[in-house]
Amino acid sequence: MAVRTMRAIWILVAVVLAVATVLVSFVLLPTLRVEWCKLFSGKRFAVAVPPPDAGPKQVVAAYLNAVAARDDDTVRALAAPSFLAKHGGDGIGCSYRRLDLTWVGEPRADSSPYARQVFSVPTRYTVDMEEAGPESDGERRYDVLVGRSAPSERWRIIDYGNG
Repeated sequence: MAVRTMRAIWILVAVVLAVATVLVSFVLLPTLRVEWCKLFSGKRFAVAVPPPDAGPKQVVAAYLNAVAARDDDTVRALAAPSFLAKHGGDGIGCSYRRLDLTWVGEPRADSSPYARQVFSVPTRYTVDMEEAGPESDGERRYDVLVGRSAPSERWRIIDYGNG
């Protein structure tokens, strides 16, 4: 009887410690919270993948909304494999506590070695970061490059930068 009681106490202690560790990682340690998110990405909401004939502007808006929603399935559907290899395929939105898309501009032709057809799409959005880092909270302005090799292909995110 004493062995069963001791075993039950140890199991209870282990469960309490596990729950406390998770709570501490979410409340006190943003870095662990981001890494936890990458391992167990919790989708905030689903973002519809635009139809295959959607233009660059629509693809960029859906992609940024998917990042904000932590919708990894839509992110993967709209990004080129080379982009995902460089920036990660899961948990791309984990660094952001919040991302609000405020503006997507008109696409303009861009010369790029990545694909035969490339457009640069200017964007503006605001973010609240999960952790302090090289970039602070606030407005971001990036040009997102979308490309495809043939008119029959879907536009995909291939890169971004401060164009």
